[in-house]
Amino acid sequence: MDMNVLPIFVTFLVAFIVCWVLMPPFINIMEKYRILDKSGGRKIHSGYTAHLGGVIIALSFSVAIVSTLFTYRQEVALLRMLYFAILMLIMLFVGIRDDMNNLSPMAKLCFEIMVGFAMAYAGLKITDFTTFNNTVVHIPEFLSYALTIFFFIVICNSYNLIDGIDGQAGMQAINTFLFIFLFFFIYAEDSSPFTMLTSDFMSMMCVAIIGSLLGFLKFNWQKARVFMGDTGSLFIGTMITIVLIMATKYAFACTFLVDNGYIIRLKSTVVPFVCFFYLPLADTLRVFVGRVLKKKSPFSADKTHIHHILLHLGYSHQRITLTTFTISFLISVISVALAFVLNDVEFAIVLVLSWFVYVYVIYSVARKLLHKKL
Repeated sequence: MDMNVLPIFVTFLVAFIVCWVLMPPFINIMEKYRILDKSGGRKIHSGYTAHLGGVIIALSFSVAIVSTLFTYRQEVALLRMLYFAILMLIMLFVGIRDDMNNLSPMAKLCFEIMVGFAMAYAGLKITDFTTFNNTVVHIPEFLSYALTIFFFIVICNSYNLIDGIDGQAGMQAINTFLFIFLFFFIYAEDSSPFTMLTSDFMSMMCVAIIGSLLGFLKFNWQKARVFMGDTGSLFIGTMITIVLIMATKYAFACTFLVDNGYIIRLKSTVVPFVCFFYLPLADTLRVFVGRVLKKKSPFSADKTHIHHILLHLGYSHQRITLTTFTISFLISVISVALAFVLNDVEFAIVLVLSWFVYVYVIYSVARKLLHKKL
């Protein structure tokens, strides 16, 4: 096996096995001490279910990464890695606190702003995008900070809101990390001027969290024995933000060499990566706009997300999870192709138009469902 592939496979295997082995005793502990998520309100599950599963996901990920560093001595910026590890830990503990004793939305928002600012301060921020004639436009510093913080808040909350049925949050995250992994593994070059972390290490991060999530899904599949909770959604949301922004940094140096020696560069360096997380973002925006149009707070609770609609159509949790994953996968594949054809401005226009199509399709399905009930 190629040495580039072996550490990746080992990292994935370690994360998967650790999560698979530790989750059953963790569930038993949660049940013994009655640390359970009660059904009712907007919650779809019945009875009591163990939560805080995000703790084991984070632990499995950490064990896999540390074992990789010690075994293969990855050349990474250790201080930078520690810096971002602390940020992920902060969000993990915010999630634990929220799962154990509900944290106010304002308190969570304050932590998200703080962590988002810390990311931008360390250099992990959205700084450039491509426009017509492949011109690279530099975003002013203050706007770069604001955009990065906003992006982080949106990602974390969108991911949290998509976690409504068994397996869905895990599968949506796997889709995102899978395509980001392929980008770093196949295309990204360490000749990039942005050398915060190597592309090899970013590949390791992606496979480590994929392995952890697959181990978790064994116990989160319908009927779930454990939920990841805000503990998991905030931790994973932070990771998604980090890898997406890192991917945009490397995209400017990304080249694709075809057989005849002709080099193709990505025309779009920001928007296609966002599309790897398209469905949670699009559905959250649709729901928020719908609530505002009804003169309600965008943060008010309801059952209008895509998984709620599909549940009303009689879909099982498994079928909804696989359906939404398939949609996300196809959108990601199309986005990869369009990245070589459209610049960021053109891609953004296509994205906005596709969102209106998505809203119309969901509206049509919901209307048909309403007519059936009448």
